[in-house]
Amino acid sequence: MWKWLGWMVVGLAWGLAQPPQLLVGHRAPVGAVAMGPGGVLAVGADAYIQLYRPDGRLVRTLSGHADTVHSLDVAPDGTLLSASADTTLRLWNPSTGASLGVLQGHRDQVWSARFSPDGQQILSGSADGEVRLWTRQGQVQQLSLGRNWVYGVGFSPDGAVLAGGGLDGVNLWNPRQSSRLPLLGRLSVRALAWGPDGRLATGDRDGRIQLWDDRGHFVGQFTAHRLAVSALVWSGSGQLISGGQDGQIIFWAGDKPLRSLQSASVLSLAVSGNRLLSGHDDGRARLWSLQGALLQTLEPPAASVAVLAYSPDGSLLASGGWDGEVWLWNRQGQPLRRLSGAELEITALAFAPDGQHLAVGSRDGQTRIYEVKSGRLLQTLEAHGGGVSALAFAPNRRALASGGRDRLLRVWDWRAGRKVLEFRAHESHLTGLAWSPDGRTLYSSSSDESLAWWTLRPEGVQLKRRLMAHARGIYGLAQSPDGRILATASHDQTLKLWDARSGALLRTLQGHTEAAQALAFSPDGRQLASVGWDKTLRLWSVQGQLLQTVPGFVRPLYAVAWGRDGSLAVGSGTLKQAGTVALFRP
Repeated sequence: MWKWLGWMVVGLAWGLAQPPQLLVGHRAPVGAVAMGPGGVLAVGADAYIQLYRPDGRLVRTLSGHADTVHSLDVAPDGTLLSASADTTLRLWNPSTGASLGVLQGHRDQVWSARFSPDGQQILSGSADGEVRLWTRQGQVQQLSLGRNWVYGVGFSPDGAVLAGGGLDGVNLWNPRQSSRLPLLGRLSVRALAWGPDGRLATGDRDGRIQLWDDRGHFVGQFTAHRLAVSALVWSGSGQLISGGQDGQIIFWAGDKPLRSLQSASVLSLAVSGNRLLSGHDDGRARLWSLQGALLQTLEPPAASVAVLAYSPDGSLLASGGWDGEVWLWNRQGQPLRRLSGAELEITALAFAPDGQHLAVGSRDGQTRIYEVKSGRLLQTLEAHGGGVSALAFAPNRRALASGGRDRLLRVWDWRAGRKVLEFRAHESHLTGLAWSPDGRTLYSSSSDESLAWWTLRPEGVQLKRRLMAHARGIYGLAQSPDGRILATASHDQTLKLWDARSGALLRTLQGHTEAAQALAFSPDGRQLASVGWDKTLRLWSVQGQLLQTVPGFVRPLYAVAWGRDGSLAVGSGTLKQAGTVALFRP
């Protein structure tokens, strides 16, 4: 039985006082920003809200949402409003961090929420196709805009007219008169904002901005960005500022660009006084002067880890995130090095048997080989179509197997960068690879529900066995330290243990309430750790007994790794603290 020495996850009654060690490095997209009294900067990344002073110092982290924060706003009295993919809105006192209330009623992700000019009412728009008007006490009126997502909402400057825009276009609504004004065009609106002079600006997915008066009359339209307009805001002087998925922030004088700032894809904008705060999909928030000078860059910690791998001796942990970066950590949880180069999220990691080299697979299709000690990129292997989804070094250190979303399995002489073998292994993308201890058999799993055994010979490859192993796709494959057992994790919510030699099913482990995504054996091979969409870590004996269920994570879990020194790493922060990896030490 496990003895946890001094570590716990929030919500467990283990009688221990400390949370797990949280490693902070990867970044999640900054989908929401706001600025409050005294220059406080509010930044929403993943399910967390971080509050910063104007000089960039972190004040506190607000936690409570169970999914991504999509929108932030500040009332005249300083109350902070957040809206989340968990379907709720929350009110906060940013001075103390106290929660002031939760508004519940939407049936899907809430994408936008705004205070009325006097701060007494709240408008929200959701993926359920509804706009809701709330009092702070939770009383609500609702208006259906259709079946599609609502991305933006806002009050006119006098608070009399409400706007909601999304995939079905834009509606204006006068709640005092119970009247719904005409639809403002069949646009796919991604952002909207009321100006101080009563004009409404909307931005669409084709990069255009439209201007309307408060009666819904069309004023004009112009092309603003190469990609979708993702954020709009007006300065106090009435200048329109737009942000686009093309990474540009543009200041407008009518329909003419006055100045442009180039950055990563823009997700959110906020203005206060002479400052502009922007949130980006590279995991950063940037504070600008309205003259275009960059004042601060903030990197809020958030859970964005897709894959984890320990070095063979357990001295290093590698983590790969949706930010396209790989971080290397020592046993103390200190970051040693950051490896960059991938253009999209990291989807696979594998240490070579000597521990001196690391293979990194990305959604961009490339497999990159790095020298661990120096961080130097040694090789870039031919891309898999749609991305790399699995990697495994052979025991002889010479061969590397890669699997992709293109259904192909490749074997490489990785030092030479030469492809030795390529074949179509499955009917859907590969999700796991492992070698037998003698290097003669390669195991592969796939989202097509199958587990396959491949015999590798100088004359080619031979399919030795294929099992339809699960009722839904397999997304995790692990091999016991002695090579005798294979374990699979599936979206059918089960784990299965297999005899690696005969293919016989040894036992089925049931306990996850949603898809099981990843798993790892303990160093002695007696236990198994699994994680999944139900936001839990589960510990099992290989005899099938569920030993422990560990809740308290903020996101569905995609990654788990067990080091030789016994450290157990899970790719997420906890509900109470932001982080990218939760590290347990038995």
